[in-house]
Amino acid sequence: MEGKIFIMLNRVSPLSISENVPPALAQSKPLAAYASIQLKDGAIHIAELSSGQLTMHSVPLEQQEPEAALLQWLKQQSQERDLQFIAVAFREHEQLKDLTSRLWLQEDIVPYRIRPQDDEYRETLEDLVQDIASRFDENNIVYPRLDETHEVNVAELVTLADYQKTATQEDFALLTSLAAAFKGKRLVFLSATPRGGGVALMRHALIRLLHLLEVDARWYVLLPKQEAFDVTKTKFHNVLQAVVPPAVELTLADKAIYETWAHENAVAMEDVLQPADVIVIDDPQPSGLIPYIKQNNPTTKIIYRSHIQIEADLANKPDTPQYTTWSFLWNYIKDADYFISHPIKEFIPECVPAEKIFYMPATTDPLDGLNKPLTAQQMSIYMQRFNDLLLQEGQTPLDEQRSYIIQVARFDPSKGIPDVLEAYRKLRCMLEEEQKPLPQLVITGNSSIDDPDGIRVHNALMCTLQTELYADFSDDIKVMRLPHRDQILDTLMSKCAIALQLSIKEGFEVKVTEALMKGKPIIASKIGGIPLQIDDDLTGYLVDSGNTKQVAQYMYDLLTDRGKYERMSKAAAERANKDYMTVPNALCWLYLALQLLYGEKLEGHSQWVKALAEEHAPQLVEAIRNKDDSRAA
Repeated sequence: MEGKIFIMLNRVSPLSISENVPPALAQSKPLAAYASIQLKDGAIHIAELSSGQLTMHSVPLEQQEPEAALLQWLKQQSQERDLQFIAVAFREHEQLKDLTSRLWLQEDIVPYRIRPQDDEYRETLEDLVQDIASRFDENNIVYPRLDETHEVNVAELVTLADYQKTATQEDFALLTSLAAAFKGKRLVFLSATPRGGGVALMRHALIRLLHLLEVDARWYVLLPKQEAFDVTKTKFHNVLQAVVPPAVELTLADKAIYETWAHENAVAMEDVLQPADVIVIDDPQPSGLIPYIKQNNPTTKIIYRSHIQIEADLANKPDTPQYTTWSFLWNYIKDADYFISHPIKEFIPECVPAEKIFYMPATTDPLDGLNKPLTAQQMSIYMQRFNDLLLQEGQTPLDEQRSYIIQVARFDPSKGIPDVLEAYRKLRCMLEEEQKPLPQLVITGNSSIDDPDGIRVHNALMCTLQTELYADFSDDIKVMRLPHRDQILDTLMSKCAIALQLSIKEGFEVKVTEALMKGKPIIASKIGGIPLQIDDDLTGYLVDSGNTKQVAQYMYDLLTDRGKYERMSKAAAERANKDYMTVPNALCWLYLALQLLYGEKLEGHSQWVKALAEEHAPQLVEAIRNKDDSRAA
């Protein structure tokens, strides 16, 4: 099964949900606990913190292997005392070398490996467990960790061997050779926020893997400023996607707000950006820093990564809001060495020189909280968390004895949420006519600090549910802006019957990839990069945006034809594209960085970076190795 770990993840039969979660488990509401451990004098010493109470434990090892003994103790305590261990910190030790990934992948516990030189090192286990617990909020969700330079400290969750299992042998070998060739250089990513949205998810996974490869990779985020985010979300993002009225246009005042913010960030980050050999600018928000980077270090190579769908035909037309916004941004972006886009020609304005354009897809991580396999008991806990959140907002819980359909996306004007509602209403009418069981609908997603649209779109949706069209069955529609506990989304997607992605504008939607990885048939719009992700009528269905009648028919077919459902589910899991995972993503970034630093500047002309790397990276790595050998001699 090498290279196939991401296949068949969390496959749960949606047509017989009650078979997968024992009722007793579904009612469990365990108490959150934290622990710190140390091996000493033939025993595991443990400080446990739960409900504000600190308790010390000692587990004699005798002939037991330490990792197995600790995992057994954690399971025993969880079962006997109804605990859920959220995080465990442990002092680095040779006998605990595999504990990181075993805690995360097997026990669903956030691991913290503490080394003597780390800032987190504490003299006592009591101090250490208190420190670890302080990193989580009242909902036991970890705070994004930034240092004083606004570098994002990425969690160490798994091992390099774990990532090797998710990739082909060829891709992993190429990645490791590129990482070795990059030694002595620094790669920096610069984006808007440390959490919320696909860019942040990709960066957490990418930096985690690069650190395991001992690559000097850093990720910095901009200083948060609400008035700047209002401009970048509404006047940049939404205007470029054409999901706002034509009257919404970038003004001189907006430009001044953005320029001031860009200057503030350039001053604050000058010392950390100056040493970088290659800097990746993620989306428009940090693009204003490009001139400052060039001024402070002219030899730094800069790659601009465009993650959103740009309505290029409108951006090309003078006197449109899109033209105004793009012209303003292009004044910064034009100085980047390369322009990386989703593989869609229509996303790229005509002013971008063809030789600068390269294609890369968005990716997802098979080992993070959104995708790792969870046990039935673990999923039961997260389903209970979801239902608790629904109850807190005055909604009825999701009935786990009934199937449900889900769309996971930000609450954003581009995500087609009105079409989701209308397709679901039509589906219910079809099923009611034949007196067939009615599924529920879940509309959910996370928030982002640079997204002022989320609350507005959510509130508009809740008002819609009170209208005459939906009032009679609004209790069957669950709407939730979720806190950032990825395993809740992992659970919801794993247990759903059908996934939807009815975006009206879209770049390259990783939620489509994640649904396929879990063996979920998905019905999605023929928008942006989505058609590249779905094999129509094989792994899912592609529909014209707004065709809610067709969406309803496809949902009806899947819910009423078990054979068709099982065939499509199997194909979805088996054909989930391995190139849309973290290892190929890291491979592509290292190849681009090395090529800029050591090779002749490439002519892009919309070539896929992965294909270029497969063809040319071995020769590039050999040339770098020969150059290093001659320099050493």
